[in-house]
Amino acid sequence: MIYSFSRLNLYTTCPYRFFKKYIEGYEEPTTYPLALGKGVHKAVEDKINGVSHSEAVLNGMIEAEFHPEVTMDELSQLVSHAPLTTDMGQTEIHFQLPLSDADSAPMLQGYIDLMSPDGSKIVDWKSNRVRYDVRDNHQIGLYAWAVGQLRNRTHVEGSLYFLRFRRASKYVFNQTDMEDSRKWALSVANEINSKREILDLLPEEAEKLFLSTPSSNCRHCPFAIECYRKFSCY
Repeated sequence: MIYSFSRLNLYTTCPYRFFKKYIEGYEEPTTYPLALGKGVHKAVEDKINGVSHSEAVLNGMIEAEFHPEVTMDELSQLVSHAPLTTDMGQTEIHFQLPLSDADSAPMLQGYIDLMSPDGSKIVDWKSNRVRYDVRDNHQIGLYAWAVGQLRNRTHVEGSLYFLRFRRASKYVFNQTDMEDSRKWALSVANEINSKREILDLLPEEAEKLFLSTPSSNCRHCPFAIECYRKFSCY
């Protein structure tokens, strides 16, 4: 399995949901926040690359698969909040890197929304209704680590730009910060791999290996009722 920040983060949030989605392969329905996020990212990317606003918004709606809760007006407004300029940098940079020097090291991949031409700055666009600090999780720290590996940089300014609020949370990640994020990702990925090895030998232990973790995230989870029925007795 190739890991991403979202996969690792989902595991730390609820191992059972991770199991259902990424091991059993259950396809979750596309939610409004996910569809909106996909549409916004596509439209912003297009505008940075010279596409007109109206065409970019239409492309965003297509990317969102015309989700019934996503409107062109909302998408257009969010995209217009992005502080875009010409020659901002490269968009949607894909990376895939081993998390350690070991031959069997887990692989991490991701897509960086925007990187400045010299690799000194990266930006991730957010359509969230709630803001948070760029250091509240390891997403941008991992992206900064990836840029450090690819561009041989020791410092990378990482930003989360919250389009609804026209506000950014920024931090300059140094090598220690990047290494902390890498170690977190490696630890979580190794834990998952160890459990998967046990699961291959003892498939009946799946629900004990990947326990449900009740939280406020349950209200958005398609497995919430199933979890309640299976784990309420534990």
